[in-house]
Amino acid sequence: MKGPRDGDDLPTDSAPDDGYPPEFDTVPEERDIDTSSYDVLRRDIDGETIEVPLIPIEDAYYWYARGEARFVDARSETGYDVSHIFGAVLSPAPDGRRMDPANDWDTSDRVVTYCHCPHHLSSLRAATLLTNGFEDVYAIDEGFQAWLDRNYPLAGDDTNREYTVRTIEGRTDESDASETVWAFHPPTDQIEAAEINDDGSYTLELKFVQVDAQSTIQIETPSYAIRAPLAELTSGTVTAETGHPAEQTATSNSTTTNTTESSNNSETSTADSFSLASTF
Repeated sequence: MKGPRDGDDLPTDSAPDDGYPPEFDTVPEERDIDTSSYDVLRRDIDGETIEVPLIPIEDAYYWYARGEARFVDARSETGYDVSHIFGAVLSPAPDGRRMDPANDWDTSDRVVTYCHCPHHLSSLRAATLLTNGFEDVYAIDEGFQAWLDRNYPLAGDDTNREYTVRTIEGRTDESDASETVWAFHPPTDQIEAAEINDDGSYTLELKFVQVDAQSTIQIETPSYAIRAPLAELTSGTVTAETGHPAEQTATSNSTTTNTTESSNNSETSTADSFSLASTF
């Protein structure tokens, strides 16, 4: 597909808060996109069902290169500063940030969110935007890594970074099935999340930056919250007895149920809205 790539002589982004990239010299040829065929992530928020379409990476890039969508990075400020989609704004999941750029956007504008999960945090941010009145919001299905793999335009302090994936395997009570497990690194406000399986097991794949084996990570499920060095969390199965007990920072004021539906598969998970606190 024709369009800009990372490393090209890209134009200056003169409006960094609008979520659009600057106008590119080379853009993809116009084509039709059938958004009705997209998988849909359904979140039930306070009794209201919010449907978040999951947009394939190539369609997201098409809108991006043609300047037909605003882009939102739903990760942490730390991750955003290292590397992000050129032109995207930082608006962390679930509710954005103080003085969030999206607060000034027209709610009729098309918005695409993304994260590294590949789409847990981004769909959560998309759902809150839809709840707040936005009408045309999508989350990138394959996540930020797919953007990196295709060498699409980037900005940040270290756009050539190779992300280290640190895998945490854990287990919680079976009653937590379909809900969300969270990983926090409060010193850098980095977050990751995943769905808890039917048997209570879960897998978190952390792409955190500025952490090492001794960095303390907080893990939260609906049944427990613990904190431990990353080396300990990645060396065996995490349970409520791992590391040290921690204060639960994820709130349960509103339970969000997610369901991804397509003709071939379905995925169900539950997430709570949360607020971070530096508990260590």
